[in-house]
Amino acid sequence: MRARKNIKKPKTWSASKKQRFQKSPDEAVEYLKAALEDNGDVPELVVEAIRSVSEALGMSIEQIAKKANKTPSTIHKALGKGGNPTLGTLTAVLKTMGLKLSVEKAS
Repeated sequence: MRARKNIKKPKTWSASKKQRFQKSPDEAVEYLKAALEDNGDVPELVVEAIRSVSEALGMSIEQIAKKANKTPSTIHKALGKGGNPTLGTLTAVLKTMGLKLSVEKAS
């Protein structure tokens, strides 16, 4: 029998994003900007991007809820699969991550 070599399992995209965003918070901000610009008409993708960044920053649903003065169930529903947060919840979540929503003229 041949000996098995230690083969590294490839990282998932989720794990790779988490590692990159932890190393460079500015990259996380650019990722969110791109998600909003490219997928603004698909709320599920924008919510997924926000969830990815909050997880990479090590923020739990409970931590976000406490800082945003929302209930954990509100944040869980907002950032969960198929989440469709209100503007108030969205801006509160972004604020807990040190970010804000802004608008600029489309080109």
